Amino acid sequence: MRRRLLAFLLIPTLLLMILDSGFVYFVALKYSNHVHDRDLGESTRGLSNAFSETWSNGQLPPDARQLIEFSQQGRSFYAVYSERRGFISGNAALATVSSTMGGTQPVLFDAVVNGKPVRAAAMTIAVVQGSTDRLTVTVAETLRDRQQQAREILLLTIPVEALLITVLMVLVWLGVRFGLRILDAPVCRLAMRERNLAPISGPDIPIEILPLTRTIDGLFERVATLVELQERFVADAAHQLRTPLAGLSLHAEQALAATSDQDRRNALQHIQALVTRMSRSANQLLALARAQAPSQAATQLLPMDLALWLPEVVSRRIPEALQAGVDLGYEAACDSAMVAAEAHSLQELIDNLIDNAIAHVAREGTITVGLRVIEAGQVVLTVDDDGPGVATAFLPRLGERFFRAPAAADGGSGLGLAIVARIAEVHHASLNFDRSTLGGLRVTIRFPALAVVTAGVAW
Repeated sequence: MRRRLLAFLLIPTLLLMILDSGFVYFVALKYSNHVHDRDLGESTRGLSNAFSETWSNGQLPPDARQLIEFSQQGRSFYAVYSERRGFISGNAALATVSSTMGGTQPVLFDAVVNGKPVRAAAMTIAVVQGSTDRLTVTVAETLRDRQQQAREILLLTIPVEALLITVLMVLVWLGVRFGLRILDAPVCRLAMRERNLAPISGPDIPIEILPLTRTIDGLFERVATLVELQERFVADAAHQLRTPLAGLSLHAEQALAATSDQDRRNALQHIQALVTRMSRSANQLLALARAQAPSQAATQLLPMDLALWLPEVVSRRIPEALQAGVDLGYEAACDSAMVAAEAHSLQELIDNLIDNAIAHVAREGTITVGLRVIEAGQVVLTVDDDGPGVATAFLPRLGERFFRAPAAADGGSGLGLAIVARIAEVHHASLNFDRSTLGGLRVTIRFPALAVVTAGVAW
């Protein structure tokens, strides 16, 4: 980050210095041209005045000519041109170029003389009073002095700019280094943590990195949820398996100490029952863990017609109900009941409701699974039984993990309805417990309907 910030700040600064140097050279050249043009115009005016005051057929005295054209590198030229007699003295090429340029005041223009670009000034004067002849006096100089003066000005400013740029770079480097120290506090807090997954965002976090810290906080929250689920699963497993394991140990000791085949057989039967109970508890723990996992909340819900799907699911449980001596029936008040659902988890929900009902209904009891569509745009699934039911005071607690009503049958784990509650939540459905018209418990689940077509079937 420090390198990127320095690169983003210093590279444009260097480019700006280069552009500034070009701008300084341009301004210096413009200023040099202005000064030289002014001097060139004054030289032309002075030479013209000299011709006006002391006319000598347009010829300059040798000392005056040497003064004007003196240059080790031939940088200056002059020319005198007569309207009547043509070229008189000076540089013929310059006279040809400037013969039509003159005016009552010096006129500045660019030209090429002897293959060299020059800057010239021309002025037209009368030869003598009353004469019809006029002279055009021109003075020119090459551009080298102007450019050299601009370069000298640039060379004078470059050290100053370099010093300023150096100071600026140092200040930028120190500023970036000092500015990034604000990250030290959250970094230290993160480094000192072990199992603390509290948010790191706080008043000392700069607004520029708040999106990053908030993303980290969101990650911590998800990790905390996973850790909580893991710890809860371990606690649930310990809670569910502690009693059966103690029973297994006790009955194993009894089997080992048994002196008769009958005692040994009774101990083994108890062990088998406890193993079955532990297997069911383990399966329900895994089902609850799956239902509570964060990925379950992101499960893709697809359109499903419960009126077609539910009878098949209920029919698969009939042999088990018959074995338990229970009358398992299905009633529907609709031909179509479209909901958004995930088939596997919904299967688990129905199985847990039927298992719970079978566990609490006596032999020759009745369980009825119902389905209907109501005008509020909801698909209502109900499971009624004629068991002992649950006291009104305990109905709000149904669905809590490991909660079992005082009159509940032995062998339950208290996880079945908790699994149902979590799966209903994932399906955006409401869960309600009440007394059934059959005399036992009624479990009602209301799903948001996707489509409604009413009719009725029963068996």
